[in-house]
Amino acid sequence: MAASPGPAGVGGAGAVYGSGSSGFALDSGLEIKTRSVEQTLLPLVSQITTLINHKDNTKKSDKTLQAIQRVGQAVNLAVGRFVKVGEAIANENWDLKEEINIACIEAKQAGETIAALTDITNLNHLESDGQITIFTDKTGVIKAARLLLSSVTKVLLLADRVVIKQIITSRNKRLTIYNLRHS
Repeated sequence: MAASPGPAGVGGAGAVYGSGSSGFALDSGLEIKTRSVEQTLLPLVSQITTLINHKDNTKKSDKTLQAIQRVGQAVNLAVGRFVKVGEAIANENWDLKEEINIACIEAKQAGETIAALTDITNLNHLESDGQITIFTDKTGVIKAARLLLSSVTKVLLLADRVVIKQIITSRNKRLTIYNLRHS
C-alpha cells in the first residue's frame, strides 16, 4: 500500500491501493481513480484553510470573531452529516464496519474540537477599544484539522472500497449469467 501526501501536507488524501500511482489497481484490471476523494475534500480544505489563515494578531473585531465561529460551526455541522452517511455505509458493510466507525468517531471528535476552539461565547476579554483580545489555539485547530482530513479521507477511501466491491460483484454476476447462457 502506498500513499502520497494529500492536501495541507496530510498523508492519505491521495492514498492508493495496489501498484497504480493514481488509483486502485485490481487484479481484474479495473482501475478507479481517487480524484473523487480529492474533489470531495476540496470544500473542507478550503474552510479549514480559512480558519487557520485568519490574521494572527491577538485583537480581533467582533465581526471577525463571529465569522471564525461560523466557519468552525459549519465545519462541525458538515462533519456531522458526513459521519451519519459513513455510519450508514458501515452498517451495511460488516467487513469494513469497524474501520469506518473508528474513522467516523475521529472525524466527529475533530469537528467538535474545531467548533469548540472557534467558539466565541467563552471569550470575555473586552478591551477598552471595543475589541476582544483572544489567544486562539492555532496549533490545536491545525491538529484537529489534520485529524479531520485524515479521518474523512479514510472514510472516503473505505467507501470507495465498498463501491469497488459492488462493481466487481456485479461484473462477476453478469459474467456468470453470460457463461450460463452460452454454455
